This record gives sequence, C-alpha cells and structure tokens, in this order.
Amino acid sequence: MSGTVPDRGFRRWATQDWAVNAGYLDSRLLLVAFRTAQWAVRRWGLPGRALAFGYSLFTSLFVGVELPPGLEVGPRLRVYHPHGIVLNPGVRLGADCVLRQHVTIGNVVRRDGSEKGVASAGDDVEFGAGCVVVGAVHVGSHARVGALSLVLRDVPEWGVVLGVPAELVRVDDPGYRRPEVASDV
Repeated sequence: MSGTVPDRGFRRWATQDWAVNAGYLDSRLLLVAFRTAQWAVRRWGLPGRALAFGYSLFTSLFVGVELPPGLEVGPRLRVYHPHGIVLNPGVRLGADCVLRQHVTIGNVVRRDGSEKGVASAGDDVEFGAGCVVVGAVHVGSHARVGALSLVLRDVPEWGVVLGVPAELVRVDDPGYRRPEVASDV
C-alpha cells in the first residue's frame, strides 16, 4: 500500500489525481482542494490546520463529502460522482483506488464509546456506489466491493464481495488457475 502524501510530491500527486479524473471537473476540484489541505497541514502548522478546517467545513456542508486532510490516501485517487462520500480520518487507502457516490469507509464504535477499529484498503480497490466498509477490516489490493454492500470482514486480494453482509463471490486473481476437469470422452 502506498504511503501518505510526501512533502515534495504534492504537485505530482495533485496532477496524477487530476489526470485520472478526466471528464469529472467536480472530482478534480475536490481532489485538488483535498491534496492542498493535506499538504498545508503537514507544512504550515497552525495556519495549515486553519486552512484544512475551512476545507473540511466547506466540503462537508456544501459539497456533501468528508475527505479529512489527515487521511492516508495514495496517488491517483478516482472519485466518480463526489456526493455523500464519508471517510473516517483514520482510514488508509492505497494507490489507484476508486470511490463512487455515497461510499462510507470508517470505524465501529462500541457502546462504551471505544473505537473497535478503522477500515483500510490496498492498491487498486474499487468501492461501488453506496457501499459501507466499517470496523477493523482490510480490503486487499485489486479487490472490488459491489454497490450497496456492507463489508464487515476482510476481503482478500483480487476478491469480489457483494451483499449485506458482504460475501466473497469470486477471486479474480490472474495467476489463479482452475483445477483441470477430467472429461469423460
């Protein structure tokens, strides 16, 4: 999984996000603001946190998206239809992930108020519209989470999960070979 935004790589990461979101001006602008807020928090101290607060307030109230500047998100994040997306500040996403509308990735809080854990994802993970991934679960690299799925357990690399609660329906690993079936010829 890729690390956080490096201080020197801000321009590169912002332009990579811009490039992979071609045709989605709203997504491009949201991600430029997100990367700017991330960079400002890491580089400018208190003024950076003030800028990040303004960014968070604007995007949550007027755009309807919560991408906190403290997120660890790899390069080339794709956001299709940026509406109703909510990510917990502790979420970690790898490179080349896709978020569709109304995706929630977050934590589970016990009745006593303690946090049970926050979800994370590897590289090249696609989150379908309206899916929810919560708790101390990890979605492996190259996995796909189907629309409207509720993920409560880990998803293996190349896994495809669907349903409520989400169940593994297949593994798309290109290196996986089905066992040969003996024919009765």
